[in-house]
Amino acid sequence: YNGGEVCTSLNSVSSIMIYGDYGQLPANILEHICKKGIPIIIHRRNVAKPIYICSPLRADIQDTISKQMIFRANGHKVRHIARQIIKAKFKAMKWLIPNYELPTKEMTLKEIRQLEALHAKRYWSEYYKKLGFKKSKRRENGMIASSLNALSKFLSGIVLRWITYHHLSPFHGFLHVTTDYPALVYDLMEPYRGHFELIAFKQFKTVKDPDQNKGVVGMVINAAKEGLNENIYTGLTRQIVTRHELYHGIVLSLKNYLLGNQRSFMIPTVDQPNGGRPKKVCFRLYGRQAGKTDFWQKAREAADAENKRNSLSE
Repeated sequence: YNGGEVCTSLNSVSSIMIYGDYGQLPANILEHICKKGIPIIIHRRNVAKPIYICSPLRADIQDTISKQMIFRANGHKVRHIARQIIKAKFKAMKWLIPNYELPTKEMTLKEIRQLEALHAKRYWSEYYKKLGFKKSKRRENGMIASSLNALSKFLSGIVLRWITYHHLSPFHGFLHVTTDYPALVYDLMEPYRGHFELIAFKQFKTVKDPDQNKGVVGMVINAAKEGLNENIYTGLTRQIVTRHELYHGIVLSLKNYLLGNQRSFMIPTVDQPNGGRPKKVCFRLYGRQAGKTDFWQKAREAADAENKRNSLSE
């Protein structure tokens, strides 16, 4: 952030975002980072499109990209993917909008997008209202918008890392279909935006006049880093995982759906532990799973901690 140094092992890094002034970047360092498959995002305030530097796609025996393109041309499958994304997105935003209309199987892609637009208008109106800015809008200038934009770019690097690792094209999305930006990255970020916008919200509430405070950008990013390492319970695979693993999981789920290993696209979300038949998924995330003696107790503790984090009364 505006210069400085970081010393860490690249084996523990998912992505790197350089925000603001950054001086010179040695080519050999960029090459070393990209060889590890780690995306670099260069972002500045008030710049709509960041610069993405990442390793090229590797050879893929399964030819995942061809399947991705075939599915994009199938209206039924595109609507299914878009519908699942929006359902998960609305669920993550229920901390602010508890009552919402879900997309149905009968809806066209256009209608699904219209539903999302109406939800977003209501969501951001409530978001700014609870921060004390009744007339503010998401796309207005100010440090709140800058912080949220920086947060979005930061998280996009993590999703991009897993998309390229699993041989998908980041520029060919399903909900977002234009190909002049990494549309799939933003598709797969949607189900988890609400969690991190809540994290940002709580940072804004800790300072006076956050829209004029340049320090909130760093505060939000640092809080997001901590949020990525929080333990949560996901019911799809019945595991306790870090929040970061959800981004890996959604890419794994999409890949398996495209390859025909799963009949539907199922998104790992933050859930409450409950009974019932386990869902049939052909992948696992890196984390604990049912079977350990104390698993369900730990799962309930993780869920209770998440409920406290989702409370606006903190």
